Amino acid sequence: MRDKRLEEMKQDYENIRIPKELRQRVEMGIREAKEEKNMKKKSKVMVYVGRVVGGVAAAMLVITVMANSGAAIAHAMAKIPVIGAIAEVVTFREYESSENNMTANIKIPEVSVKNEDGTTNEETTQKINKSIQEYTDEIIAQYEADVKAAGEGEGHMDVELDYSVITDSDRLFSIRFDQLLVMASGTQMVKIYHIDKQTGEMINLSGLFKEGVDFAGPISENIKQQMKEQMAADEMITYWVDSDTPEWDFESVKEDTTFYVNKAGKLMIVFDEYEVAPGYMGSVEFEIPTEVVQDLVQEGFLK
Repeated sequence: MRDKRLEEMKQDYENIRIPKELRQRVEMGIREAKEEKNMKKKSKVMVYVGRVVGGVAAAMLVITVMANSGAAIAHAMAKIPVIGAIAEVVTFREYESSENNMTANIKIPEVSVKNEDGTTNEETTQKINKSIQEYTDEIIAQYEADVKAAGEGEGHMDVELDYSVITDSDRLFSIRFDQLLVMASGTQMVKIYHIDKQTGEMINLSGLFKEGVDFAGPISENIKQQMKEQMAADEMITYWVDSDTPEWDFESVKEDTTFYVNKAGKLMIVFDEYEVAPGYMGSVEFEIPTEVVQDLVQEGFLK
């Protein structure tokens, strides 16, 4: 029964009308993305989507991303209240565009990081804003290239951006960007930037833990266990673990795997669509019990 219902659901997902060329490029891109395991962390979906969109911009697609600069830009400078002892969002801008049935409405924040004495931490402030700008400029550049490629054709693209301060504890400040790419169906992606309030520096997943410890092993084993338990409990759930295509199977988190700390103080690991599961599963998250890493994590990050 599980296999039959799962197969029907997959068929429904895969039967969405997509041009043959587009489907072939997406499938090729997925295979390539699974092989590029040594790349610096970027969305595997973005890797192949960038290739797909550049070549077939006239195909029907809708995309929700994050970006902060470009040609048709409407500035909306809005003062935001201080949101942390060290870090704060001070302004945001909007990118707006509407051409050939392709639209964009994108908000992008600017972050200020302050030292304990109230002076601005210029190094970290510049680093996080530069990272955000480079990240979003790349996506906007792709959007504008797609608009140009579509010309007067039947291009259909919708680009939106939003952000949120997802963590603001005594130790950690995190600002999250959620992306959704739809090509007849939807693809979800997440990007999160973190600042350690104790040091005033940007960190990745490895920055939560004591120097030299193996944090990836315990976290990865817990995630695999959760995957198997979820699949056993719900026939509609599928992950790439112990599957018939082992080259696609989830192996381990990396030092720059996307994460955040939720309101309960628990570590959340985030995977983009297609990263550890079929596309119909969307972006997936796993809460890691603190006892799994309690001897490994630095003080103040988790509860």
